[in-house]
Amino acid sequence: MSLLFSFHKTLKNMGDVAVHYLDTLELTSYKPENKGIQEGVSPDKLQKRARSKYVTRAVVKRLVEVEDSPLNKNYWDTWHCSNVVYQEGKRLKASYCNNRWCIVCNRIRTANLINGYLPQLSKLQDPYFVTLTIPNMKAVDLEDTIKKMYVEIKKIQTLFRNRRSMKLTGIRKMECTYNDLRNDFHPHYHFIIDGKKVALTLINEWLNRFPGSKIEAQDMKQAGEGTVLELFKYFTKLLSKDRTVNGKALDTIFRAMRGKRVFQSMGLKKEVPEDIEGIRTEIYEGIDEVNERFWRWDQSANDWIDPETGETLTRYKPSENIRKLVDRITGGLPGG
Repeated sequence: MSLLFSFHKTLKNMGDVAVHYLDTLELTSYKPENKGIQEGVSPDKLQKRARSKYVTRAVVKRLVEVEDSPLNKNYWDTWHCSNVVYQEGKRLKASYCNNRWCIVCNRIRTANLINGYLPQLSKLQDPYFVTLTIPNMKAVDLEDTIKKMYVEIKKIQTLFRNRRSMKLTGIRKMECTYNDLRNDFHPHYHFIIDGKKVALTLINEWLNRFPGSKIEAQDMKQAGEGTVLELFKYFTKLLSKDRTVNGKALDTIFRAMRGKRVFQSMGLKKEVPEDIEGIRTEIYEGIDEVNERFWRWDQSANDWIDPETGETLTRYKPSENIRKLVDRITGGLPGG
């Protein structure tokens, strides 16, 4: 199966992946400024956004509970993300938090990255999926280790740039996971790069700089169906194996990655920004056209509602599995 087809399949299914890995604005005065319009958005996508918001609220409830986190304000920004939707005609406008732990924003970000890098990565002649790892570590060492990983990978990229016979072309991604059984962290890189020889050289250079890493822990395989999805699906898993959220562990990861790029292109013509627009306007053909209307998120209704009429915007109904997941994350607490 071609890499191009794999990208299209990834984009089609990305909404489901985001969920399974897992305000103070006044309605009378809030009108987001228009920063560009996306046309022809399906009602199904709007329901998926409601599902993402529903699960994100539960996740953030655990993040804001982390004591003395420097990211506390950012977590509350996500709590308020797209809380109020302003409708004019078939256009819906809302403010977005642009945070990495927000499933709503990550769905948008992922689609942007795939659409932006698709034409470029599909031109690679011999694409390989490479994973570079180091041994797991405790929380106290995570931030300094990630800094060192960034420094060393930049040195390796400089080395390739100075070699006329071998170019490093593709994209890299930083990922970090948490092992709740061992209470340690696993930062690592994923790459899609062009050429088997380049992939082998990349692994060799990595091992030279991290001699404590085992060669068998590194991996390379031809990029095909599923590998692109693995690259773009998440930066870190929001849910533990028992389908709960460890807020302290996630906070440790997000603090260590603060101010650092997750994705970085190498030798490609166009760099795709990770940030999404703070204000987004989208046209939904499947909704009733009105002159002006405000919708406000209500977690108990799992939807945006019109405060005057009680009508819901998307008519999203969580499946039993999703509802149980949210209850498990929040511990059944109200207002999750």
